[in-house]
Amino acid sequence: MSPKPRVLLVSIVPPQNDCGVRIVMHRHLVERNPFDLHVATNTPQAWNPELKVTLLDLPYPLQRIRKSRYAPRFEKWFADYWNFVVPEMPHRGLDDCIWAFKPDVILTLAETGLCHLAAKTAKRNRIPLAGLFLDWFPIMPPHFGHSFAKGILSERYRRLYRECDLAFCTSDGMQDVLGPHPNSHVIYPMPGKHFIPEKIHPPKNERFRLVYVGAAERFYGRMLRRLIKEMEKCADLEILIVGPHNDWPDKEKENARAKGICLGFMPPEKAAEVLAGADALLVVMSFEEDQKLFMRTSFTTKFLDYAAFGKPVILWGPDYCTPSRLATREDAAIVVNDPLPSAIVSAALKLKNTPTDVEKYSSASRRLQQTTFSPECLQNIFVTEMEKLVPPASE
Repeated sequence: MSPKPRVLLVSIVPPQNDCGVRIVMHRHLVERNPFDLHVATNTPQAWNPELKVTLLDLPYPLQRIRKSRYAPRFEKWFADYWNFVVPEMPHRGLDDCIWAFKPDVILTLAETGLCHLAAKTAKRNRIPLAGLFLDWFPIMPPHFGHSFAKGILSERYRRLYRECDLAFCTSDGMQDVLGPHPNSHVIYPMPGKHFIPEKIHPPKNERFRLVYVGAAERFYGRMLRRLIKEMEKCADLEILIVGPHNDWPDKEKENARAKGICLGFMPPEKAAEVLAGADALLVVMSFEEDQKLFMRTSFTTKFLDYAAFGKPVILWGPDYCTPSRLATREDAAIVVNDPLPSAIVSAALKLKNTPTDVEKYSSASRRLQQTTFSPECLQNIFVTEMEKLVPPASE
């Protein structure tokens, strides 16, 4: 049996089974364990003890400031330092890691700073470079420092794509925006290994239940808050939200918690109990103009996770976002291309009163899970293409 390829993941966050890009990397690299993996990251945290990790520190004087009470004043400057200074010089910690681990491939999460250090280090050491283009980080706070940097960082993001020997795009929208590449592949965000529980939480009542699991802050939070107010006017509907909502106004936060609408963050096995009790599942994509690039390129993980539960999906988002385009093409979800929350209420009521549509979109979810969203197919593309980069063993 040949040894596993040695892969060095250089990432601002290590793989972790919680949310966002961390959970996608965890599902590919840790849960399925296809490679001999080492992680180099600049994020100090309680890592998974099964991971081999190298922490890439700032110089000692900057570390002291970062750990002091003055750190918030310098937050933007620290981001600029990681983005513009760190990639321009060799990093001893990363060089030592490469010397000791001897990776066959460097895999990096494309973002705004550390990935460019990974690219330069891979080129200097003649190691194949693979990139994970999962979100358009250059326009996402806090990944840029001062606002002037966003345009520069977006252009560097595109350049990194061109420099990669292998690129994985989270959607065809991401691939379209980044442009031609000789070795680029679309891999939708890896869904989890879901156990469908018989128990549901909280207990079911007579109302048609719409469930949302995922980020509930920033632009997602603004949409969900408006939807809660609209749904409270309708006695036949209820909504449950699983996810952090820390940036909501205190009064709205307390009201949603008291009414059992917002259940907070839950681990996957607990979130599954809420999903199992849904009549329909909600995907939300922003209509805000300044989020247009993000919506065109990203693909929400929750859409794939929902498919395993075989429930109808209502997708609330603009027609230019990739999930809406896919759902329309596959006739796999009820797409609501209207920013008004009343449109979601109307769609939910229509679904509630049309059993044939419930069956149609339940079947569509099961079909997606077995085809386009099949975790086995997605993982096979990922592993096969990574293995093609591994240099042949010397005789």
